[in-house]
Amino acid sequence: MDSLGCYGNRFVVSPDVDRFASAGARFTHAFTPWPVCTPARATMWTGLYPHAHGVIDNVYGVDDAFANNSRVKTTVIDMVRVAGYRTAHFGKWHLGERHPPGFDVWEESFNSRQGHWIDGLREGVYRPDQQTDACIEFLRAQGDAAQPFLMVQSYYPPHDPYTAPEHFYAPYRGKGVPFAGYYAAVSALDACTGRILDTLDQTCLSDRTIVIYCTDHGDTFFYRREGEHKFVCFDDAIRIPLLVRGPGVVVGAVRDEPVGLQDLVPTILDYAGVTPSTTLHGASLRPLLEGRSVPWRDDYYVQNITHVSGIEQRCIRTDHWKLIASVRGDHQFFDLQTDPEEELDIYLTPRPDAGFERYKHIPDHADVIDGMAQRMLARAQHMGDERGVALARAVRADVAPRLRAVALATG
Repeated sequence: MDSLGCYGNRFVVSPDVDRFASAGARFTHAFTPWPVCTPARATMWTGLYPHAHGVIDNVYGVDDAFANNSRVKTTVIDMVRVAGYRTAHFGKWHLGERHPPGFDVWEESFNSRQGHWIDGLREGVYRPDQQTDACIEFLRAQGDAAQPFLMVQSYYPPHDPYTAPEHFYAPYRGKGVPFAGYYAAVSALDACTGRILDTLDQTCLSDRTIVIYCTDHGDTFFYRREGEHKFVCFDDAIRIPLLVRGPGVVVGAVRDEPVGLQDLVPTILDYAGVTPSTTLHGASLRPLLEGRSVPWRDDYYVQNITHVSGIEQRCIRTDHWKLIASVRGDHQFFDLQTDPEEELDIYLTPRPDAGFERYKHIPDHADVIDGMAQRMLARAQHMGDERGVALARAVRADVAPRLRAVALATG
């Protein structure tokens, strides 16, 4: 999220996405429910958290993750297609190797691990450019068509290895910017996005098309010492950009409510006039996009399994606090207002530190931790996430002695 100009980055070159943001709504607190590709994408198309759809790891060598790996077989693509929409996909799918039956058009599409360059030639064709060409051709064919459509354009970059066409590196090289290839890829995809937006304008589709821009997760650049890369509950991995523009969307709106990928399915169905056949974990963003005041969540719930150690986690985040509960018992707690980088774990401080006094001066937050655990418990119970229920209760049991000690001291 912090790699775009519209979100405050001062050095990245992203004029077309910034133009997108100024023409629609920008969500400042958007998250993924699981910081890894396949589980997040399964949520994106089902409206359910990973514990419910059952896809909790990346899939490779599988024809169709929804048919073979998921408890949920029907996606929003299937639902709108039945309702008369033409459906198309371009690029990375990461939910199976074969053409899913819900898409009428399946072009330049692949599961994952394709090179960013056609035929692997750095000086050749950049795969996102070819994908963009294909989707623009599709859009031009829809300009005069009466049939509504749902089109997905999914780029693999800026995923590592970080590469982009050479001219996109110029703003970043020799200026102390780490991972210049990452930001060059951000700028390259910005240009692709601009071409799509221009096509929508040229074909007069902009006035009748809702456009959603998001990612499936963030990138930690292996910054965290745990070595888990993006398989963590830190904001580097879970916080994402989410921009929406289209008819009825308040131009220039900035929304601070916690939202996530589980909200995309109910939003798409709302605009398509389709009633979901089952209860979803998300809610339609349409009221927020249209500037209406509606009851909304004030926290966000994340699920995760760490990559190296395979430890299951649950996270609850407000605009002030974050609690990460772990099956291994090494729970973490952060004050996001004083430590937005999440570098100081204040779980059950003050605490001994093997002869040091680094954590002895930090106040006790047991009551706040317990309150966050209660929030986690409520979210987990509401969604039927048994692991989340168990972890929330484990945290509450962990802090209970502190709370009892405080009660005795003040009683």
